[in-house]
Amino acid sequence: MKPSLHPNTILPSITVGGSAGLVHAGIAAQLWTYFGFENLLAAFATEPLYVSYVVLGMVLLGSIPGILYVRLHTVSPLLLVGSLLTLSTVLTWQTHRTSATPVDPTPFGWYILLWVGIVAVSGLIGGIETALRHRSATT
Repeated sequence: MKPSLHPNTILPSITVGGSAGLVHAGIAAQLWTYFGFENLLAAFATEPLYVSYVVLGMVLLGSIPGILYVRLHTVSPLLLVGSLLTLSTVLTWQTHRTSATPVDPTPFGWYILLWVGIVAVSGLIGGIETALRHRSATT
């Protein structure tokens, strides 16, 4: 199957990507609150760049895999982001369940802070998946 780069896929990719980004951001914000991280709205007054970075990451971690799915028909970025979100949530929940106070960022904290790398890796594996799919279709 050839990747869909036709202009008619722009509106669906924006719609799916935007929706996936908002869903991911909503889930991440709920987890952020559940795990007792600082209040994002209150923190925005003192650290606007940090909060903007975190919120942008929450949105893009959902949007980019959604856009890649619509444009290139890749599923590996979705699986990577979903797996990392789930794994970081479970590991952070285990820390909080034992009432241990973490000194360093929790796995979920690292997931949110290192979102740029996760987006880059998901794009890379999406490109590899597309190349392999295109290569197998031509043989």
